[in-house]
Parts: sequence; C-alpha cells; structure tokens
Amino acid sequence: MTAHFLPPIARQEKPPVIRHDFPRVRGRDLASVPGRRGLPILGILPEAVLDPLAFARRMYDRYGPIHRFRACGNWNVQLVGPEANEFVLFDQAGNFSSEGGWKPVFGRHFEGGLLLRDGANHHWHRKLIASAFKQEQLQSYLAVFARNNEDVVARWSGRSLDVYELAQGLTFANGYSAFLGRDAVSATRKDLLAFRYLMRSSIALLTIPLPGTAEARAVWAKRHIEGLIRPMLAEKMPAERTDLLAVLWRMREIGLLDDHEIMAHLTFVIAASFDALSSGTISTLYYLAANPAFQAAVRAELCEHIPDRERIDLSSLGRCETAEWAIKEALRLNAAAPVLWRRAVKPFEFGGHSFPIGTITGVNPMLTHLLPEIWENPHTYDPSRFSPEQSLGRHRLAFVPFGGGAHGCLGANFAYLQVRALLRAILEHHDLILISTKPPRWYHWPNCRPRGHLRIELRPRLSQ
Repeated sequence: MTAHFLPPIARQEKPPVIRHDFPRVRGRDLASVPGRRGLPILGILPEAVLDPLAFARRMYDRYGPIHRFRACGNWNVQLVGPEANEFVLFDQAGNFSSEGGWKPVFGRHFEGGLLLRDGANHHWHRKLIASAFKQEQLQSYLAVFARNNEDVVARWSGRSLDVYELAQGLTFANGYSAFLGRDAVSATRKDLLAFRYLMRSSIALLTIPLPGTAEARAVWAKRHIEGLIRPMLAEKMPAERTDLLAVLWRMREIGLLDDHEIMAHLTFVIAASFDALSSGTISTLYYLAANPAFQAAVRAELCEHIPDRERIDLSSLGRCETAEWAIKEALRLNAAAPVLWRRAVKPFEFGGHSFPIGTITGVNPMLTHLLPEIWENPHTYDPSRFSPEQSLGRHRLAFVPFGGGAHGCLGANFAYLQVRALLRAILEHHDLILISTKPPRWYHWPNCRPRGHLRIELRPRLSQ
C-alpha cells in the first residue's frame, strides 16, 4: 500500500463526527412567519406527499416566499428565491447543519452519507469521494457510458419505450460500473430496486416496516445492498482500479475508514446519483421529443463536434453548448432536487424575520426555477434562455439543479456528461418521437419522475 493511491486529504487526520442537540421549535417561536399547522401529528405531510409541487405552489401563493408549515411534529420554514438559495446553501455565517435538515428525510437508511455530515468531518469525507469525479476519472467513465448507450440504442431502436424504466436502468448501470468497478451486465433487477426503494422511503408516511409498506421495502433494500457490497470489500483490490469502491477500500487498508463508513458512502452515492440522474435523463428525453426543433439543433451540434460517437472525449462534449442548455432547461422545469433541507445551529435573520436555533429550513429550487419574475414564460421549454446573452444579469443562484455551496452535488459534471453522451448515441440515427398523447403528470419528490407511463419511440431516421 502506497500513499500515492490516495487523495491528499487522506493524509490529514480525520476530523470527528459533529453531533448537534437541537431544541424543539414551537409555533410561537415563529409567530412572525405566515403559514399553517395542518392535521394533528402529521401536519401538512399527507397533502405534500400527494402532490409536492401543487402543495408548494399553494403555500407560496398564499403566504409568500417565506412561510412555515408543520409536518411530523416539527415546524418547518421554507424560503423561496435566488437570495434564499445563496443565504442557505452557501451559508457564509455558518448558520446551518445539513445533517439536522436531512436526518428526518434520509436518516433512517442513509446514516453516514455525505448529506448527513457537517463541518470539517463533511469536508474530509467529501474530498475523499471527490476523487471519483476528477477529470481523468470522468474521461474513463465515457467509455462506460458509450458501451451502455450502444446497448440501449440497439435494444430500443424502432420501438416505443417507457422512458422511466430506460433512464433508471441506464443510469444505474453507469453508476454500478463507475462506483463499484463492476461490469453492468452483472447488475440484477433486485439491485436496482433496492436502491430505488431506499430513495422512495423518504416519502413514507408510516415509518414502521409493516408488510407491503415503503418502509418494509426499504428495510429489505438495506439488507440486499449490504449483501451486495460486503463481499466486494473482502476482495483483493488490483492496483489499476480507480473507481470509488477501490479508493474507499484503500482508505480502509491504512485505517482511515471502516466498513460501516464505506457502506454508508457507497449506498448514498449510488442511490442519490442514479435517482437524480435518471430524473434529468427522463425530463431531457421528454422535452426534446416534444420539441423537434430543439432536438434537431442538439443533433446537429453533437454530430458536428463528435463525428465518431465511439471516440468521445471531455473536450468534445464540452463544446456542445446547445446540448448542455437543453439539459439545463429540462432540469429547470423539473428540478432533480426539488427541496434542499438544513437546520439552524444558531439564531439567524432573513427577509425581516428572526428564526431561533433548531429551525428546520428548506430552500425550494422547484419553485425558484419557475418564478415568472426571473424566467419569462417559465413553463415554456426554451434552452436558449441559458445562452450567455439571455443569462446576463440573472442571479447566479436562480438555477440550482444540483444545490450549491459545501454540500453541492459532486456528480453535476458526471450527470451532464452522461446525458449528453446518451443524446449523441441516440440522435445520430434516430428521432425521439413522443408516443404519449397527454402531457405527463410529474411527481416531484425525492426526485422528479412521471406518474404512470411516459412512452417515447426511438424511430430510425429515413435520411442519414
């Protein structure tokens, strides 16, 4: 074992885990903030789970960009707008804990993941995991994407496909290879479902694992994932392996991580990345299918800058700006991370209101991305709004599809590369044709996905 295999941060002493003891915030502590209580015990949770976007719009329309509601015994504050995003996500004053904000959502099944760490301890672990997203790593992932994309196109050419299942399967296969160092053909349907069920546990109204409930499925999923990954930790790690599992394995060998921490990181990174990535993929394919003119522009650009789809590199993809704008616009309309949660570790003030320590505080990219005072015709799909000319003067945090600040998503570039590579594989010889006649109904938690089937045909192009 030699130190050059490890990220520089690994040579520093690992900071201790930060634990917070939050006081309960009462309604009278937030008396100046408008909002409502909802039902006994559950509060507004049932209606928020039923349709998260509709609920968020009702609260915004009635109470404004700073409001509160009660859910599962706690008062929650929601802040909407670019200034709120900057204040909370970049947190220059050190007001917030990510662990405190996300624990009620993901704490049951993702304890030890990056979202559930704070301060120097979070920074140390984040730097470690970031080694899986360096430029040379991203370049190596492109070969993985290419193989999986070609398989998808070959299987679905000339057929109508369920975009949700395609996107989930493809992004899971890519993550399985990139993070576990395994060929995607060895991934099973149960493996995918296990990570899906873990993410879905965040919308469970009942957190007791009764048979047939989301919580029971999540408990099964946790056992399945442990049975999947633990045998890999017992294997000898070849020196040439640079995937995330290999990096974490080497950290364990020199005593800087234990098996529990490795399991926590791999479980969270794979589950979060494949669910968020599939969300962005679904939305991009849908909006390009529904807007043939933009689809044609993306095709022309990708084929011009990448004449051979089997020889794709970071620099070529980086020149495909129109494709990036198309993905960003899909993520604007369907935020992959609709709400981002924190909890106050000290009193703070924002928007003329005072908030006590312990306040559960969320910012809402889902609504911010649709504010008409920021986005002209906000419900219209128009990738050109991300051109330099149209972006001029727009608040830099009006668009936060992957969060921001210390807890911003490490896999943002990974996501954009993956979707652009898929579009390059599909569009050269196929048109995306929308089969579903009705506009989809989208569900916006924990990541955006269509309700019911959303079908698109990969129709071979007559003129090549």
